[in-house]
Formats: sequence, structure tokens, C-alpha cells
Amino acid sequence: MAPTLIIARFARRAFLVVGAMLSTQSLPANAQSVPSMLDGCASVAQNYFRDEEARSDMQYSGQRTDGTHAVNGRIYLETRFEDFACSYDRFGKTMSQFFAEGRIRNAFLPGSGGSGQSGGGGSTVQVTGIRGTDVLNVRGGPGTDFRIIGALANGDNVRKIGCQNVGSSRWCQIEMMTDMRERGWVNARYLTEGVAVQLPETPPSSGIGGTSSVRVRFASGTNSAQLNGTLAPGESRRYVIGARNLQDFSVNVSAVGSGLFYQIFNPDRSFLLDQVPASQGYRGQLWQSGDHNVEVINRGNRARSYKVSFSIR
Repeated sequence: MAPTLIIARFARRAFLVVGAMLSTQSLPANAQSVPSMLDGCASVAQNYFRDEEARSDMQYSGQRTDGTHAVNGRIYLETRFEDFACSYDRFGKTMSQFFAEGRIRNAFLPGSGGSGQSGGGGSTVQVTGIRGTDVLNVRGGPGTDFRIIGALANGDNVRKIGCQNVGSSRWCQIEMMTDMRERGWVNARYLTEGVAVQLPETPPSSGIGGTSSVRVRFASGTNSAQLNGTLAPGESRRYVIGARNLQDFSVNVSAVGSGLFYQIFNPDRSFLLDQVPASQGYRGQLWQSGDHNVEVINRGNRARSYKVSFSIR
């Protein structure tokens, strides 16, 4: 007899079963129940996406020819949803595989000790030793010959996946602790297990020009943020925001006086929005996934203070 599908909706670890119950004849006598498998898979997804309150739609997809059981789910986060899947042994008691965001994430399986580590293990470290408003470039491979794919600031937490020696330097693959969990490579000298120390800023030689970067992080449970800033004449500041294709994105910059402009870059460094005055707000749908850069520029002849707000839905 073909297994009957069961769809369950989870909220705060409780579930509601919709549809007919799966016949116990299709499972071994000592097997775990289908609702228990659905609950276990949803719980691992909540742990992986770091949201214990997230709701999930779950589906039991039957027993495969090799005897393992397939469970599929969709979890609804603050600004998006994600699909994931679990495999269980023939008795439905042991989860043998967890798949999310295009990769196997078995470090999150129950009993693996991976309560925050990515697939393949890894330890949490912090970025240290970055002076002032400088940033640590994240590259596509182990070495300065690879293109820059992101940036980290002093004090950012990342997961160290593994390291290797390249010439006289040591490079480590890291995973950023964001919803997007971007991976890249950084020089190991800037990774420290412990508390990050903010080094004093290096005074500019002229007070004119220069570009700094700030990674924008939304508070837990929110999808917007507002920051204040001041720019000297000719100075600019890039706000780095991780976001996904098809999300709605809005930016507003407010300032007293004229001379302040901003522009938005896609993750591939193409323009999402060419340079516009600060008085002109932006709202639109994104068409790439990854780090977007909002660069605020002071083209006036005196320092300008401003507020910039971001929202992603």
C-alpha cells in the first residue's frame, strides 16, 4: 500500500496533523511515528535557522526503496521562507541527513553537537586587529589573487570552517553568521577565539575623502534598522546588507543641507540604483542574492550629519 501523505504545520514546536493518518502497516512495528519524524525535522530546522518560534509546513514523503524515510519542510522566517529536508533510518528513529540552503548540514543532526556549526564542523571566532573604520576583505578563495566577495568589521563573529597555508600566509574559510550564511576566505591573522578588541582609529591625514564600510545587522525579530553618521567633505560610507533575490528593499537618507548623495550596488558590483540626492528615497525588489552596498557620499564643501534607514521584507 502506498504511504499516505501527512502535512503538519508547526508553531512553537506544537503541530496540527491535516489529512489521513499513515497506516502503521507501512512502517516496522517498532518504528517511530510519522508525526514524531515531522516534529524532529522541524526542530532541527528551527535550530539551523536560529529561530525557535518559526512556523513550518511539514510533509512526510514516504519510504524510499532503500528503506529510509523522506521528510520535507518549509520554514517561515522574518523576511523569507526556506525549504529543507530530512532523512530517517528505516525505523524512523534516527535522522541520518539534514539538507538546507543547497547543502547537506549534518552537523545539525540530533546528537552531533552542531548546535550552531555549519556542515563539516567549524568553530566560532571573531575578527580582530582591524584598525579604525578599515574592513577585512572576504575573498572567493585562499589568497589575494581571488576576487573580493564581502567585508567584515572588527568584532564580527564568523565560523571558521578550515584553514590552509598559502605561501607565507595562512588563510581560513569562514561562514558568516547571517541568514544568508555566506562563505569565503580571509587571512587567518585577523581571526581570534575570544573577545574582539576595537583598535583606535587612525586619524586621517587631511580630513578629506576616504571610504569606510559598516555591516548592517537587524535586531532579532525586526526587518529594519536606522543608523546615524557624519561625513567630511568628499568622504563616503558603504553600508553592507545581506539580502535575497525578490525581497523588497527600501532606503531613506535624511540630512540637513545639500551635497549628500547615495547609490546602491548589487552583489556583483553592478548598479541597483545610480547616484541620487539624499532627498530621494528608494524602494524596489531585489534581483540578486548576497551583500548589497548602499554608499552615502558627501559631495559638499562641509561636513554633513545624516540618518539612513533600511528595510527588507
